[in-house]
Amino acid sequence: MTLKSIITTCFITLNILFLTSCAKEANISQEEFDMTTWKNDPQGCKGERIQLDQDFMSVKDRLLGVSIAGVRQTLGAPDRVDLDNRSTKQYVYFVGKGGQCSEGDSTAVGKSYRVYFDALEMVREISPEL
Repeated sequence: MTLKSIITTCFITLNILFLTSCAKEANISQEEFDMTTWKNDPQGCKGERIQLDQDFMSVKDRLLGVSIAGVRQTLGAPDRVDLDNRSTKQYVYFVGKGGQCSEGDSTAVGKSYRVYFDALEMVREISPEL
């Protein structure tokens, strides 16, 4: 191995360690927010997520700065993934019943939350969509 390749490998390793160390834990307990029920109601079609709406509002700010893996651990797989014009991801979680639950008109979707990620794939904002 050349000195240049060793330095390059060390640089890449340090960057990976730095980027992964920036993520924080959500630290949301099952008692504060029923993650199991949330995850078991994909698209919000069973009507169970809407009952958790107030609980979610009280803990959502603790997801700021959390990695994509941490969001998936807390909220499960997103109902939809969008990309913005800078190719950063946005996760959408439906809370209320709507067109996303039927095969018909999918434009009249129910209430949802959009989770915005930054370029490092850390949560930078969570906002409701009515």
